[in-house]
Amino acid sequence: MVIYIRNIGTFTGQPMYVFPLFVAPYLLYFCICYALFHLSVSFRLRQLAWLVLCSLLVLGSFWVVKSYFYNLLPAIGVVFYSSWEDHHHWVLLQKIGQGLLIILLLIGVDYFLFKWLKTKIKSTRLELMMRDRADSSLLSGHFLRRIYQLTAKGKKKVDVEVLDFFQTISNKLVAQNVRVALEEEWYFVKRMMALCDDRHFEIHGEEHVSQQFWNRSVPSLSLLTWIENAVAYSMDGKDNPITLTWINQSDKLVLEIRNTIHTTSIKRGTGNGLRLVNRLYESCKNDLITLDYTIENNTYFIVKLSFLK
Repeated sequence: MVIYIRNIGTFTGQPMYVFPLFVAPYLLYFCICYALFHLSVSFRLRQLAWLVLCSLLVLGSFWVVKSYFYNLLPAIGVVFYSSWEDHHHWVLLQKIGQGLLIILLLIGVDYFLFKWLKTKIKSTRLELMMRDRADSSLLSGHFLRRIYQLTAKGKKKVDVEVLDFFQTISNKLVAQNVRVALEEEWYFVKRMMALCDDRHFEIHGEEHVSQQFWNRSVPSLSLLTWIENAVAYSMDGKDNPITLTWINQSDKLVLEIRNTIHTTSIKRGTGNGLRLVNRLYESCKNDLITLDYTIENNTYFIVKLSFLK
């Protein structure tokens, strides 16, 4: 494209085959360089040998270009330039030199820019992965302690079901899966709700969730943390249920978790669990998942997890 634009006047009114003839030396040199590179890799040539081959190629470019454009093409009736004269020698050398410098500049920019971008992308991904794992580990410790207290609350003896649930969650943590399928996380949410005897839960709109959404990934333990938070800081009794509502909208599917706020309990909270979940969901923005917390009339704490369609 650059060759065509720089020499557009040369090709005006010329047949179609003229342009391929014009760029043939460029393509030839590219193929030779490509072949030399692969030969140097295949036969493990030292850098010195590779530089010698490239130097011979560059030094021979003047005679190749001159012979091609001023002898070969005119012999078959294709003329791009005027007849060769002595002062054309330096003009051609200057053009070849400029072309080589431009190519070297482009290769240098491409190499160093690509290397910088590649390093930056990899380091960013590694940083996010390490942060997610660190947050997940912190959340795990916070969650395990609290979940055991809640599921065993009011029981003189911890039963088999509580121990089984606790062991299953512990196994999930050992696996160190930062992300899990929404369907898997929802399954454990329902199991946890069944173990919290002193709270009343209501689930609405579960039929709105298609298999496509069940396969979407979410941070492990995030939904469970919200349920644990709702149980810990809400009021007892069936008059103040914790509701989980799936809302199907035109552009998204929303899970709304709502619980009443127990003023005496909320003062004891540190908020660390919610902060850790927030940080885990920051890496989900590219997955079209948004998270929002609101307090309604100083009475209800609401979590809205939205899956964009």
